[in-house]
Amino acid sequence: MGELAAWGPVAGVAGLLLEPRDARGTATASLVAEARRLAGPRDLVPVLALVRRSAPWCAATVALLETHPASVLIAEELDLGAVVRACVTRVRQAAFVSAVWRELEADVPVGLRPLVRLALARADEPISVDAIAAELGLHRKTLWSRCRRHGVGNVQALVTWCRLVAVEHALRNCSRPVDAIAEELAFPSPTALRNAVRRHLGTTPSALRVRDVSIVGVRAHHARGLACEGFRAWLRGLPTPPDVMLGDVA
Repeated sequence: MGELAAWGPVAGVAGLLLEPRDARGTATASLVAEARRLAGPRDLVPVLALVRRSAPWCAATVALLETHPASVLIAEELDLGAVVRACVTRVRQAAFVSAVWRELEADVPVGLRPLVRLALARADEPISVDAIAAELGLHRKTLWSRCRRHGVGNVQALVTWCRLVAVEHALRNCSRPVDAIAEELAFPSPTALRNAVRRHLGTTPSALRVRDVSIVGVRAHHARGLACEGFRAWLRGLPTPPDVMLGDVA
């Protein structure tokens, strides 16, 4: 905890990876609150819990999981390289969800917020409705019923919108080519990504990179992101706003 306190205020904590007990056998759950306290007004520090499959579950494991980590990594044996790669992925996912949730939360019905947050967290893969229902601890029919009650008649369409938001976030926050982003987000091909953007937003991936365009009535929406704006309109049951359907603006 002393090392964490010395490090946090200087460089900030990008993410915290914890096993239930440290090398001396001390439970680590208390470090989560300390890391979040050090973060102060900054975005919540993503906490990752590392549980070895071979280790017996104990009170320290339960205590760590009760801190609501951003993700739980189940490892057969400790492969540091694999753990670091998984950490980078999870921290990137947590940062993405935190960034876009501020834009979307007000338009997401309270009863659908766990679903939307999960779909955003898993937006780097084509997750099925059955898998989402299982992760939420719901039967598939219960999930569909809950969505219809809140005006969403197609769960898969919601998942697709979350993936489009992830595409846009990646395009606007990195310089990687579309082909690389398509691979990272597990699209079947770059063409499939381009077709999804064209079909739902009426534009091209290159247009999504643009943060500001000189078209009357578009500037405010585009500052948020075309995919975010289209998703918010879809959640409200509105047709996609005309100023989101831009065509090629790049």
